[in-house]
Amino acid sequence: MTKRASWIALSVGVIVLGGAIAGIAAYEHGGPGMGMHMRFEKMAVRLQLTSQQESQIKADLKQARTNARPEIESLRNLRATLAKQIFADRPDQAAIQKNADQLKQQLSAMIDQYVKAGQQINGVLTSEQRVEVQKIITEHQQLAERRRARWQEHRANPSGGRPSAAPDTPSHQ
Repeated sequence: MTKRASWIALSVGVIVLGGAIAGIAAYEHGGPGMGMHMRFEKMAVRLQLTSQQESQIKADLKQARTNARPEIESLRNLRATLAKQIFADRPDQAAIQKNADQLKQQLSAMIDQYVKAGQQINGVLTSEQRVEVQKIITEHQQLAERRRARWQEHRANPSGGRPSAAPDTPSHQ
C-alpha cells in the first residue's frame, strides 16, 4: 500500500469509527440548539438504558472526550502546518513527510481511543440494546448520505432553489 493510500485509509478509519461513536454519543443531530445532553437523553430512552448503564456510559463518554480534546487540537494544528508546508513556494519534502508521519501516528492513536471507548460502551449494553445501536448507526449513516446527496445536488445546481431531497429526520420519529 502506498503512503498516500495508507493516509487515506487511516483518515477514513477515523471518520467511520468516530461517526459510529458519535452516533451513539450524540444520537442524531437533533434540532437547532439541542444540546448533547438532550441527544443523550433521547438515545437513553430509545435504548431503554438503566440508570446504572446511563451513569457508566456518561462516565465513559466524558473520559473519551477528555482524552480526545488535546489530540484534536494537536491534529488541527498539525494539519494546518502541513497544509502551509505543502503549499509553500519551496516545499521541504523531508519536513512534509515528517509531519505527515506524525499526523498518521496521531490519527492512529485517535482510532485506538475511539475503539476503546466504543468497546467500553458496548460492554455495558445488552444484546437487544446492541441491535438498537446498530439501527441508530445505520440511520445516522443514511442521514449523512442524504445530506451529502443534497449538498452535491446543490453544488451542481446552486441557483435551482432547494432540492426535493428527503427531510433530515430519521424514519423512527
